Amino acid sequence: MSIDHRAVAEKHLDTAARHCNENPPDMRIAEVAAWIGQGHATLARDEERAANYATMRDAITLLRRREQTVRELVSSHIAKALASRDSARWQSARMLATALDEADCNVDNLIDERLTDDGWDPRSAYKAPASATPSGDPWAPKPDITEDVPKPVREVVADQLADMFLAHESDDVHRCARRLAYSLKEQGVDITEAIKDRIADLTLGRDPSDPPF
Repeated sequence: MSIDHRAVAEKHLDTAARHCNENPPDMRIAEVAAWIGQGHATLARDEERAANYATMRDAITLLRRREQTVRELVSSHIAKALASRDSARWQSARMLATALDEADCNVDNLIDERLTDDGWDPRSAYKAPASATPSGDPWAPKPDITEDVPKPVREVVADQLADMFLAHESDDVHRCARRLAYSLKEQGVDITEAIKDRIADLTLGRDPSDPPF
């Protein structure tokens, strides 16, 4: 059963006030009641602080979730506009991305991720709308040459990139790993699955169903 420390504190402080007179026994009661009242008052303040902290923590968590949702929605909108053949929409997307950069709200990584996931070349997407290039779609992915790269080389690169993605508290390393993975994919060398498998091995251990050789 929880205690209403504020109510108890008020009760004891009221008792202390009523017994505060020249009579020594009453003065002793007032002194003890005041001590108890102050103790409960301190507990009441601590509870209020804890409640305020929990409220602030929940509010900050909610704001962060909303911020991330907004960032994802905006970056998705920009990515779709950059992939559009409408030159006006493409230009507006570039202007919005630039304005966000200037406002310290950079979402370039999210834009690049969305473009890459949709099969576009992020670097080419900013150069010109597809409709402005007579030779065809400038963002079409390069031919897949993944299998042309020797498997040991792919494994070494995937292993190194997985280590970079798992580096603790190092945003620069993460960005470098993403850029390298995107650059390889843009050139037709897609080792995304190999990187995911290596990250799973490092974090969860190897699949027990895999043969040990």
